[in-house]
Amino acid sequence: MPGTPNLVLLASALTEACLDLYALRLTATLDVPVRALAGRAPLADEAAYTAARAAWEGLNAETRPLIALSVLPAFAPFAPQLGARRAVVLAHQPLAEASGLPEAEREWLAVAERQVLALSPDLIASSEAAAEAIVREAAVPRGRITVIAPPTPALSRARGSGGPGVLILAPGVLLPASAHEVLLNALAGLIDLDWRLCIVGAAPDPDYAASLVRLAGELGLVARVRFASPEEAEALWQTADIFALAAAGPGYRMKAAAALKRGLPVAICGDPATVPEIPPEAGIVAPPGDHGQLAKSLRRLIFDGVLRREMAEAAWQAGATLPQKEAAAERLAAALG
Repeated sequence: MPGTPNLVLLASALTEACLDLYALRLTATLDVPVRALAGRAPLADEAAYTAARAAWEGLNAETRPLIALSVLPAFAPFAPQLGARRAVVLAHQPLAEASGLPEAEREWLAVAERQVLALSPDLIASSEAAAEAIVREAAVPRGRITVIAPPTPALSRARGSGGPGVLILAPGVLLPASAHEVLLNALAGLIDLDWRLCIVGAAPDPDYAASLVRLAGELGLVARVRFASPEEAEALWQTADIFALAAAGPGYRMKAAAALKRGLPVAICGDPATVPEIPPEAGIVAPPGDHGQLAKSLRRLIFDGVLRREMAEAAWQAGATLPQKEAAAERLAAALG
């Protein structure tokens, strides 16, 4: 589809944080150019405010800005101007819920988000559940929100590890929002089974990354757990047998949707009401943060090869029904028309 020169997506340069994954994937359907902004996100620092000001003041008068979730707080100084510029915010859920940060910082984000969204003329959300959460937490009128499900790219089917044992793939940046420690604790109770775990993702938070390494050691899982870089992701997707992730955020649910497209059985934490794209015959959804229930789900998948193959086939079939790029592009173009 041809580019759309009168639109620009303003997103964080730290896109590995996954907060902007929905915005990036959706706007890519229209080939919308991306302006990556420096500075900390979503907890905006001086560099973030400076980058936001430079981006805002550098926009042509005819350019319509699309603002991704992670940089939203940095645009608070320009909130009164959002309506005149017909700015659109692309968000998969309230920012404070998506960040995975401590309570005090989440409160700061909630205030900043409400300040910007109160003056934002239009929002686009990834699901009805996300729209309802934004209405509830950010006091945005429902009529200002358009729901467009994120598109899933065409992906080749995973061929599996071929054994021995089972390879579990957990793609997700090494940040607290990924909740990798929940997955490690779940697997600590399954040492009687033959499995290997690969956590693949960037590590922008060295302290959190180090805490995961320490936890793997404390749980006696060092020989079974590997941390891989994003450059290895495609090869690991191809050789995985199970997709597992303890994060409950929508950005990570999009990764679960990608797992279905690959034909991988899914074990994930989240609210079943907000993950309808994962049918029960293709995946298992445990409550958020419940490593005990996640462990039970994974035990079944690791132990029972027949069940795993049946769920893999169901995942492949379910993946074929997920929203495609063309449908998302049509809806986005209509919403911005």
